[in-house]
Amino acid sequence: MKTLNARATEILNKMVSMMEDGYAKINNSEEVFMPVVVEEIFNSDKFKIVSIAHYYEQNGDLAADPEMCFVYFKGQNIYAPSYFKQDGGLAIEQESILFENGEITGIRIKMQADHAAFANMWLKNIQQQQNL
Repeated sequence: MKTLNARATEILNKMVSMMEDGYAKINNSEEVFMPVVVEEIFNSDKFKIVSIAHYYEQNGDLAADPEMCFVYFKGQNIYAPSYFKQDGGLAIEQESILFENGEITGIRIKMQADHAAFANMWLKNIQQQQNL
């Protein structure tokens, strides 16, 4: 399983620390770039799952551009990308770490590695765009 690099982990930790009641909307770019939404979507004794997304409105609905979910392994300070979604024309939805009843049951190794590579770059871009 691929985890985020040190810089991406630092950026994601900063965004997670901005959450209040499991949610944060980061909009430090004066609407030059899309705001970033951070949400805790699962929490157990072993790990929690955090969603990071840009959203836009399409036909009255919110659409992800993109959304990624990350598994945070408690006590280890590591994140592993587990999900990618891109709405709109591409319409991609990929689950690279599989869950059942709150437990990890499988990993799609190649897809998960691709998610980690993208997330390392994307989080760096978010840091620059949102002045984090």
